[in-house]
Amino acid sequence: MASTAAAAGWGLGAVDGVLPPELLLDVLLRLPAGPICRLRAVCRSWLAFTTDPHFVAAHAARHPAPLLAVGVQGFPRLCVDLVDLSGNLVKQILRVGKGRVVSGSSADRVLVAGEDHSVRVLNPTTGSISILPSHRCGGADPSTIAAWFAFGQTASTGECKLVRILLNIDNSRHLSEVITIGDTDGEWRETANPPGYLGWNCTNGVVFKGAAYFILDYCFSDPSFLERGCMPSFDFATEKWSVALQGPLNRILEESNGTLSYHDLANQLMLSGLKGTLCTSHWNDQFYTVDLWFLTDSEKGTWSKDHRINVDAVFHGIGDYLKVQPLLVTDEGKIVLSMQMGSKGVVQIYDPVTDTSSDIIQISIYTGASVFTGSLLCPQSVGRALYEVLPQSWALRISTALMMFRFGVIKV
Repeated sequence: MASTAAAAGWGLGAVDGVLPPELLLDVLLRLPAGPICRLRAVCRSWLAFTTDPHFVAAHAARHPAPLLAVGVQGFPRLCVDLVDLSGNLVKQILRVGKGRVVSGSSADRVLVAGEDHSVRVLNPTTGSISILPSHRCGGADPSTIAAWFAFGQTASTGECKLVRILLNIDNSRHLSEVITIGDTDGEWRETANPPGYLGWNCTNGVVFKGAAYFILDYCFSDPSFLERGCMPSFDFATEKWSVALQGPLNRILEESNGTLSYHDLANQLMLSGLKGTLCTSHWNDQFYTVDLWFLTDSEKGTWSKDHRINVDAVFHGIGDYLKVQPLLVTDEGKIVLSMQMGSKGVVQIYDPVTDTSSDIIQISIYTGASVFTGSLLCPQSVGRALYEVLPQSWALRISTALMMFRFGVIKV
């Protein structure tokens, strides 16, 4: 079998228990990450076995399905649930603090924005929570501050940064800041403000090729200074803004044959990162459809309308109060959508073949949801911290149970 050859190629030695390494490998690769992290506490040989880089890579390849990071409001703090696309709970991170999961956070991190626009960075693999330094609001009431976020890496060095744009609603003043994640003494650094007012409907930036892209509020942006339809971007390496990319706005207006205006689109567009490129979703409240426009050529600003989704009839009659944001396109071509109505919402999965949608999980605009595509296997240091929890004799007991699982006597 392939796993036997792999085990031999890795040079894995003997492990405690009744199973040979190749059979143990075959069994463990079938298990989710959570049980494997707990099994590392059995004995040192199992710890070495399951923290081997080859094993971690093979497990990630065997379990590629993305997860949803969903905020769950409890008293007195928020927790974050990691669920699969069937809505099954895979892992829960407790004591996160009050806040909202920021959509489009990162492939392997989850961002939680507090009510005062403070930021916590969650590592779902380890469950660790990093609290970033407090921001400067100038004494303003946080409720009068609008905030936009984007978390990404520089294209050249892979350095992780977070940009946050704050807008004081009372005086229309911006405050833009950036921080490098991982710096031991990292502090927010003031940076240039965006070239126009950002769209209120799309409160997160989407990272593509080392830059974070945003949607402008076309009703308040000056057309004599900014060309209609352009998308401002913040380069993580230079920490400067650009307006070089044209979005699909003009194409959408052309197709509407005069039934839509710039003012209408202010509440109908959302930006996402799908299939390795930018995607603009257009919610048309006249026909109850969502069109997905994908960026096909960033140099020419060319966009292609690849999908038209018929929205579930339960949302009909809501009008522009419905906010639709695509989160993910699966390998099978199904589309995961976040649907927000007022304070409530739901994450659905849409099948374009059958033109049907099904609910995955209920959400709230106060808690949010994002996509997590990283591995949940704990690092070796965590496994060593767990060691000594179980006596050595348990290696034999658990190994026997795994053999029974392998041959279908028991199921996980």
